Amino acid sequence: MQKRKVSNNNSGKKSANDVTQQPGHIIWDRPGYLVRRLHQIHVAMFLENVAQGDITPIQFGLLSILSNNPNIDQFTIGEQLGLDRANVTGILKRLEARKLIARVVDPNNRRRKICLATPKGLELVAKHDHEMRECQRRLLSPLSVQDRKLFVDLLSRLVEGNNSRGRTALKLNEI
Repeated sequence: MQKRKVSNNNSGKKSANDVTQQPGHIIWDRPGYLVRRLHQIHVAMFLENVAQGDITPIQFGLLSILSNNPNIDQFTIGEQLGLDRANVTGILKRLEARKLIARVVDPNNRRRKICLATPKGLELVAKHDHEMRECQRRLLSPLSVQDRKLFVDLLSRLVEGNNSRGRTALKLNEI
């Protein structure tokens, strides 16, 4: 853990920038590192608590999108998840092998594949939605209710403000 030092700035208030590093933790002031570490923690919590670890967070997210937006194509799923085509295709293949989704060729555009959550896929999302939400709550539990809202708002602003810098841009108007 890091130590915070109290600074007496002009206002007499603590400053968020007043951080003293613990020996050996020279990267704790790097937002990218902290975001990556928080992601690792979230994935571990998710796998431990949702569907007995039988589905990954990204697979669950993809199924959630399909459960709310049936008949969308692979490209649109990628835009909504912020993933490139190759990654989306891999995830879809794994879900299809488990019979959680089906892909069909669009009769109006043979190059386009429409994706559908199967009844088994829809059941999985419905059955484990509460576990997923509880996992999200637990992730944020060290924060006060007010700080949770602020944290999610700040994360959203960071994603929106830096979206174009990612390898694959998230289609923000779909969020």
